Amino acid sequence: MSMMDPASLAMQMVMIQRQPFDIQYANQQAMYQAQLDAWKDIDSAFSSFSSALENMNKADNSFVKNSATPSEEGYINATASGSARHGSYDLFVKQLAQAQQEAITLKGEDLPTEGVVTIDIAGSKEPLVIDFGEFNKDGDKTITDLADYIEEFDEGISASVVRSGDEVSLILSSSETGEENSFSLSFDNSLGEYFHPPKTLTEAQDAIVMIGGEDGLEIRNSSNTIDDAISGVTLELTKAHEPNDKPLTLVIGGDSEASTEAVEEFVDAYNELMNTILKHTMTDYQIENDDGDNDDDSVKFTKAGVLASDSTARSLKGMLNNIARGQFDEGTLYSIGIEANRDGTLKIDSERFEQALAETPEKIDAIFFGDNGALTALEKAIEPYTGSANSGNNLLKGRQESLQGNIDRVEDKKEQLDYRMEKTYNRYLRQYTAMQQTMMQMESTGSMFMF
Repeated sequence: MSMMDPASLAMQMVMIQRQPFDIQYANQQAMYQAQLDAWKDIDSAFSSFSSALENMNKADNSFVKNSATPSEEGYINATASGSARHGSYDLFVKQLAQAQQEAITLKGEDLPTEGVVTIDIAGSKEPLVIDFGEFNKDGDKTITDLADYIEEFDEGISASVVRSGDEVSLILSSSETGEENSFSLSFDNSLGEYFHPPKTLTEAQDAIVMIGGEDGLEIRNSSNTIDDAISGVTLELTKAHEPNDKPLTLVIGGDSEASTEAVEEFVDAYNELMNTILKHTMTDYQIENDDGDNDDDSVKFTKAGVLASDSTARSLKGMLNNIARGQFDEGTLYSIGIEANRDGTLKIDSERFEQALAETPEKIDAIFFGDNGALTALEKAIEPYTGSANSGNNLLKGRQESLQGNIDRVEDKKEQLDYRMEKTYNRYLRQYTAMQQTMMQMESTGSMFMF
């Protein structure tokens, strides 16, 4: 009679009992994990879209782009905002703004131990007073120490030391250009034996540009960057004209290519979010009945999403769809050439968009950037899902936490199953061991009657 193996038989009985539970728990965990991964993917897509909206919806932003083109290079760099009026302007750069710079040359290496130097800085409440009786009372300060002392004052003036042969000079410079940032120096008479009189290296000077030619309207500015001398235009002056030079012509016009690119960035960001949602919510029926012949730019899905039956996930698509097809202060997205595909993604009808750009550019910005515009509507709509500071909530994170809780509970059930199966195994092991011992006793008893 062959010997039975109690351990093997006990394990076989346990495997038969636990197999349905193992399959059930594995399927549950796989389902919950797939759903959790899908929600994480959607959460990431919402985060990216929220950041894109924030970057787009800045105070001075515009999808209507203008160009500013000078007839000659080298004199100015110019940029035009969406609010700039189209036209041309003759510009003559009379002078560039510059910072004041003074050189004070020492007659020797030693600094005085008495006397006062006063530096009056335009726009500063208090002058910088250098009392050498205090600053150099021990007679051990150097010209570098003096430069550091002036630097620490930090009121619109900088100091450095220049050595040329045997000469040592203290160079004082305005931190900013323009006459309003000039400074003046005054010395006690006693300091003449230590310092040569200051030498002006550059005078404080405003930038001057003439609109209309050399004898036109003067525009003066402390900086070489001039904002809104021409409404909506920023000028950066880089070189001055010589007297009697021909002025350059600055042409302000629409930049349809840049405008289209700006709107394409919005459409791409929106579609990336929508396609992520579609990937996880498409049903088999939708896939089978998607003829989509006219939506060549739509993504084609071949597999149903794990959130196809999730009402929260489906509501996201509906929410975005309603906004994309909605009415804003100055019209709809469709009215400016931005159309919705059947799956909810967007596309640009270039011909109609360029027509809107040429005829009613202000309408484009009103639809996107108005108080009740598309960008504001989208920001408000996604707020509960992304958990911004204003909403105090985050539905996407809530769904993820719920699914993670389900996964953890299945893991607890698996641990409990392991505990029960261990007890079951031990019970079967005792039973089969007792059976084995009984059979061995019977076999031993039977052999006594064999001759």
